[in-house]
Amino acid sequence: MTTIVQKMDPETGAADLRCRLPKQIRQAVMDLIEADSGSDYFYKLLTDRAQIQLLLIERNRKENYAQCHCFSTDMGDPGYAYESLPLSDVRVFADMADKLNLV
Repeated sequence: MTTIVQKMDPETGAADLRCRLPKQIRQAVMDLIEADSGSDYFYKLLTDRAQIQLLLIERNRKENYAQCHCFSTDMGDPGYAYESLPLSDVRVFADMADKLNLV
């Protein structure tokens, strides 16, 4: 199952997401979202039988930045992985992969 939200509503989007995330990453995601009320959030939730991955883009127009956050966990694993990069760095990786014909 994949869900894409164009722009997360601060009230209903976080509540909807909270219900769909496993316990091991739920609090970290909610802490991130609640830490900056000046940002807009966009997400893509990818799930299959073995893994859940949340791709979250945080955009703050006031402070002029966009940050990409990735949370992932295997079903039944008590831990999770987290990575965060500025959107501009993600674009550099995409350009590099394109030039190497890796896409």
